[in-house]
Amino acid sequence: MQDRSDRAADASLHPHGGEGWLVNGEQELIVQFRPLGAAPQTQWVELRTFRWVRPHPPVPQSQRRMLRSSAIDAWQHMLKVGWRRCAAPVR
Repeated sequence: MQDRSDRAADASLHPHGGEGWLVNGEQELIVQFRPLGAAPQTQWVELRTFRWVRPHPPVPQSQRRMLRSSAIDAWQHMLKVGWRRCAAPVR
């Protein structure tokens, strides 16, 4: 069973069909968090990192998989160090 802090992190990480985006304007990076599976509670999450220099479309840099609990920790840490939530970029 999840405690309240995990449920709150889940809600911020999976607002739209299990997908969430963070942006860091200083580093010109954007990261997509996406569950690997049909349900938002799936065990694995894919992180895709893009270089994003506006007005150009994002350019893929890397991708990796991690456990959902690790992805939630990464999401929370990134928010603490200055990343901001954002909508998916228009491609």
